[in-house]
Amino acid sequence: MKNWRTLLLGVVLCANTAFAAPQEVDKVAAVVDNGVVLESEVNDMLMSVKQQSKEAKQQLPDDATLRHQILDRLIMDNIQLQMATKMGITVTDDDVNKAIANIAQQNNLTLDQLRSRLAYEGLNYNTYRTQIRKEMLISQVRNGEVRRRVTILPQEVDALAKQLAAQTGNEAEYNLSNILLPLPQNPTQDQVDQTEILAKKLVSELNHGADFAKMAMTYSADPHALDGGNMGWGKLQGLPSLFAQALATAKKGQVVGPIRSGVGFHILKVNDMRDVDQKVSVTEVHARHILLKTSVVLTDAQAQAKLEQVAAAIKSGRANFADEAKQLSQDPGSANQGGDLGWASPDMYDPAFRDALLKLKKGEISAPVRSSFGWHLIQLLDTRQVDRTDAVQKDKAYRLLFNRKFAEEAQSWMQEQRAQSYVKILDGNGQ
Repeated sequence: MKNWRTLLLGVVLCANTAFAAPQEVDKVAAVVDNGVVLESEVNDMLMSVKQQSKEAKQQLPDDATLRHQILDRLIMDNIQLQMATKMGITVTDDDVNKAIANIAQQNNLTLDQLRSRLAYEGLNYNTYRTQIRKEMLISQVRNGEVRRRVTILPQEVDALAKQLAAQTGNEAEYNLSNILLPLPQNPTQDQVDQTEILAKKLVSELNHGADFAKMAMTYSADPHALDGGNMGWGKLQGLPSLFAQALATAKKGQVVGPIRSGVGFHILKVNDMRDVDQKVSVTEVHARHILLKTSVVLTDAQAQAKLEQVAAAIKSGRANFADEAKQLSQDPGSANQGGDLGWASPDMYDPAFRDALLKLKKGEISAPVRSSFGWHLIQLLDTRQVDRTDAVQKDKAYRLLFNRKFAEEAQSWMQEQRAQSYVKILDGNGQ
């Protein structure tokens, strides 16, 4: 079963407050612009990460290093939540309810079962809802801001689509993990050299058996650091060009890097690989219909009865479908063509129309069908299998380009926001 904490943005690290010990005063761990990160938030997330890592039998760095990573995550979250407030972005209770219902559904759980699972894990349901709301706000801020920075030209889509089409057989997907050793904006040569030395040292240690996830949690500035650096599955074309080039000949289990990008040095690990079939074939239908729209002078019952009479006349040979469509149909787009809708994917139609159409055999006429447009009499003329690989690959090319550019811009944007924000990290005494 999928991890029930998993959201679109990754692992939701919920505060474990159900059995928390009483505290005298909650201390401030960091001041972030007009907000603060509390020690309790750091400690709660620390407990959650440790619990998840224990369940996954994953090695962790020492508490001080882990705390630093967690504090960085919470600071960036705080910056984005303040941005959401300034922008007037809100998430309603209904939005949160739908998100939680979706999480439960994805994991084959009812809401009551999800609540029970949370309680079993020692997680307070109200705190869980609060964390979901925060994740949704952060997602809206980041998506809205970063999307503006992503530009995709038609020529880029066409070029990548041609590249995809030129590939034969299967294409590989990669499950990758990433360690990012960041560089500041406009780094000095000494900063670049020192970071590169560290990157090469880590690569050597990883090649001699060091645990990648632990290294990511210890050193990485990537958003996936607390997930052990795991980026999930993706195709090479969806990765930054530097990554794709370096991974072109990589094997499963291989550590690749260091790779210099605009934000720092990256170390990649190929966790797994799999092949995916490229060919896409879809079923298209050729149908025709007669549409009657209800009004003050034509009730639902009258429209249904009229179409039943027409269907009986056509089936008995006393009437012709095309002639009846030209005379009766109130669909201006098809009436003059005898109701002919041409070839199309069934999903293009109103759900009620589509469902009735898919039940028909070639040449068969439906019973009257009520859709959002009115009452239909439908006839299925023919079906065919169509190779839609070209269209699908253009769509795939666009999505791959968008994901690649979004990932690049998101990292740069987050570093910019952090650099522009006032952040003061306090010691244990609030100094």
